[in-house]
Amino acid sequence: MKKNVLRFLKILCLMLAFALTVGVLQQLVLVHADHNRQRINGFYEEKENSLDIVLLGASEVYSDFAPAHAYEHAGVTSYLFATQANSILSYKSALKNILDRQKDALIVIELNGAVNDEAETTKEANLHKYADNVPLDMTKLEWLSQGEIENKEEYLFPIIKYHSLWSDNSESEKYMRTISDDKTRGYCLLKGILNETAVFKSTQRSMNQYLQKLADGEGIPHNDIKATADSAQKQKIKERIKNEVKRTDDNQSKKGRKPLPELEEKALRELLSYCREQNLENVVFARFPHIVVKRTFDRFEKSNTVGDIVEEYGYDYLNFERDFVETGLDETSDFYNLDHLNVRGQQKFTAYLTDYLTARYAVAPKEQSEKIKAEWKKCGTYYKAYVRYSEELIAKGEKRELSEDYELINKLGDYIYKQ
Repeated sequence: MKKNVLRFLKILCLMLAFALTVGVLQQLVLVHADHNRQRINGFYEEKENSLDIVLLGASEVYSDFAPAHAYEHAGVTSYLFATQANSILSYKSALKNILDRQKDALIVIELNGAVNDEAETTKEANLHKYADNVPLDMTKLEWLSQGEIENKEEYLFPIIKYHSLWSDNSESEKYMRTISDDKTRGYCLLKGILNETAVFKSTQRSMNQYLQKLADGEGIPHNDIKATADSAQKQKIKERIKNEVKRTDDNQSKKGRKPLPELEEKALRELLSYCREQNLENVVFARFPHIVVKRTFDRFEKSNTVGDIVEEYGYDYLNFERDFVETGLDETSDFYNLDHLNVRGQQKFTAYLTDYLTARYAVAPKEQSEKIKAEWKKCGTYYKAYVRYSEELIAKGEKRELSEDYELINKLGDYIYKQ
């Protein structure tokens, strides 16, 4: 009997040791660490219920909005809970993760994932960029139970997928060091932004100046007259809020719309149903700016359909793609490709969106300790260096992706030191 007990204990210890080894390998060695992992880890470094705004979505979120600039502009704190090509299948799960830590924040959900096709929505690489970087808990297990997700074991045990990283793990090592630095510091300096140092010049005619008319089924005017930007941005925002009228089936033309694929509409409605069932009043949905050309016009039509569905559930849909002119952005200078703002557009849109959210939803800065204020001030200093470095590269014609890794942070530190 005693021998059997000892044998059982030895087997149990061996199993525990194996599980611990696998856990360590999955978290620290055989892991695909990139800017997505760094950004999501940084969210969990933020003090609970300390943020005024959290933005959820895909790459538009971390290229178009800079939390450090929003703090400098209006004193509001924010974070980017976003992963590259984030699937609409992950949005409800992501929202639950945000609410677990920042239940009092205004949550802005950018719905790019709802206008993708099924191939993009179910693409394993896109799903892994979210699932590999969130905690293994009941929320993740619920996410994994969705029938559209295949090879479920790889999401529970990423070591199965990433075992080949023994041979080449240089990129992951860079971001694991960055994450370690963030943990030591206690916060991310740039809050997970990523941008490219380029100014996009489209070879196709942009429709951005006419999108409000196109959304209502009107055509592009024959006279190509470009609307002038109103410098009184805050006054313009007040007027927009004052004059905004809800669109309904009775008063809104169905032109300028295109049906969503079945899977994407189902996932969107499940997200909206969850929000309504939980009586969430601190959630707003949005479509961030894009350059719309002929080949991407169907996506614009889908985004208008998304707005109709969102408003059907009683939630606001801030369509900054349709209302592009009101943002003050310039499609000839403020983008680095059709879908993402460069650092110039990022500053403009961050200020515009921050002013809009604080005016319409009465977002006010939470009381912060002197320590937290000092941390955000430091973030602002690093963001200013980020802007200056980006502009230098743009001036030189050097197109480069700038994400928050330790090499960039060290470079920006040198910029600050030389001031």
